[in-house]
Amino acid sequence: MGTISQHGLYFFSGLQQAFQWIKVIYLIYSSPIIQKAIVKTICLNGIIYLGTLLIIDTLYTDHRIFGYSYTHLTGYPMYLICLLVNSNLFSQIALEAFQIHSNEYQRPNTSVSIASTISNALFYMNCAILARLLYFIPFIGSLLSFFTTCLFMAYYSFEYKWVHLGWSLEQRLRHVEQNWSFFLGFGLPAALLTFFLSTLHAGGVFALIYPLYIILATMTALKPMNVSIVTNLKILNEWRLPDRIPFFWPVAKATYFVALLLKKLGVPNILVVMSEKKDQLGKVV
Repeated sequence: MGTISQHGLYFFSGLQQAFQWIKVIYLIYSSPIIQKAIVKTICLNGIIYLGTLLIIDTLYTDHRIFGYSYTHLTGYPMYLICLLVNSNLFSQIALEAFQIHSNEYQRPNTSVSIASTISNALFYMNCAILARLLYFIPFIGSLLSFFTTCLFMAYYSFEYKWVHLGWSLEQRLRHVEQNWSFFLGFGLPAALLTFFLSTLHAGGVFALIYPLYIILATMTALKPMNVSIVTNLKILNEWRLPDRIPFFWPVAKATYFVALLLKKLGVPNILVVMSEKKDQLGKVV
C-alpha cells in the first residue's frame, strides 16, 4: 500500500498529463487528417447537436408530447445518431495519432468483430449505470459517483491506445485499478466538464473534448509510482491508501452476466473477447 503522499503525487502527475495541450495542438497542426476529423466533430456535436438542444431548451421549454419534453424526444434520437458518426471520427483520430507515433507503438490491429462491439457497448452501459447508482447513496453518493466518473473518463481516453496494443478488457481494467490515483487525476478535468450536466448535454460536451483526450492518452507515458517520497508531515508518510481499488468489479460482473444471457439467445460469444489474454501489458503504457 502506498502512502498518502505517494498517491497524491501520482494523482498530480496524472492531472499534469491531462493539461499537455501544447503537444496536442502541435500534433493537430501537423496532421491534416486529424484537423478534418476534429472540424467534423465540432460541426456535428457543437453546432448541430448542442445547438439544436440550445434552441429547443430556449424556445420550447414547457412543450411536451405524451409527458416527454421536446428536448428528450429530439435529443436522444440525435444522440444515438451522433454516437454512430462519432465512432468513425474518433477511430480516424486515434489511428492517425498512432501512425504519427509509429516508432513508439506496434502496428495496430484495426479489425473489429461483432462480439467485440457488443462487449464494449455493454461495458459502457454498465459504467454509466454504476455511476448513476452510486449517486443515490446517502451522504457520500455524489462524491463516489464523481470519483468513478473521473476514472471512467480516463479509461475512455486510453482505451483506443490499449486496444491498439492488443490488451484484453481484463488487462485494461486491472491497469486502471492498479494505478487509480494517476487515472483519477487524468480524468478529473473531463469529469468536471460533464458531471454536472444533464445526460444529453454531457454527451455533447464529452464528444467535443474526447478527441483531444485520445491524443493526450496517445502521448502519455505512465511512470511507476515513486516509493521514496518523504514529506515533513508525519500523517502523509504513515497513513496508507490501497494500491489497487477494484471499482470495475461490479461493472465486469454485470457485463459478464449479460454476456451469458446473450450467449443463450444466440448472440456471438463475447465471453471469448472479454477473456482474451495477450502479453502486451507493460510494454507501452
